[in-house]
Amino acid sequence: MQEKLKQLELLVSQAAARLQTQEREAAALRQKIRSQEETVARLKENESELKALREWKRNAVSVLKKLETRLEKEIARANEEKDDLL
Repeated sequence: MQEKLKQLELLVSQAAARLQTQEREAAALRQKIRSQEETVARLKENESELKALREWKRNAVSVLKKLETRLEKEIARANEEKDDLL
């Protein structure tokens, strides 16, 4: 009977040790999940900012092309007026 009690105590202590190990692993995994969720949130935020920057760039390029066209026309007009004066 004494031997069976010792075996039972040993099994209980082993089970408790495994439980503690698994609880630590679960806590580590929960922390890893939180970290990955934060990373995903930052990536979504960066993706949104990147989309806004691409839109801004597209608009800026469009405006610059229009300005370039106007400048070229004004330069051509100024050259024509210069040639007319000479």
